[in-house]
Amino acid sequence: MAKHARRDDPPRMQPPMTPMIDCIFQLLLFFMLTPALMANEAYLTTNLPQSGPHDGPLPPLEAVRIALAAAGPRDEDVSILLNGTESLGDNFLGLQAALEAYRARGLAADHPVLIAPDAAVRHRWVVRAFDMAVAARFTNIQFAVPH
Repeated sequence: MAKHARRDDPPRMQPPMTPMIDCIFQLLLFFMLTPALMANEAYLTTNLPQSGPHDGPLPPLEAVRIALAAAGPRDEDVSILLNGTESLGDNFLGLQAALEAYRARGLAADHPVLIAPDAAVRHRWVVRAFDMAVAARFTNIQFAVPH
């Protein structure tokens, strides 16, 4: 009897598939449920004017200028100068009344108002001037760099 040599095939190595499938499904769910919510870039809602004949560019509006300067030996004191001519002292209610008078004379709410403080003026006086311009119903309020 001839001994027939039996050959055993080497064992096949297979990686465990269950954990790999679990990882794939978790990644799939992650990318499906967490979409990248990006804002539309360079999209501004605007109302453009109707095109038509015009006489060229409009001249820029001259701003109502509120100059604030430190006054007196204490840094608590302030002096208000409106449009370079009207000195109001430190009377912020007078500033509001003058701004309301400008509005009553026909200045639009979006007419520019420029608050120009000196470097030594306290922050609260700048905020107070801003509040007075808002109380006078101006909407286009700008600030000059203190010098």
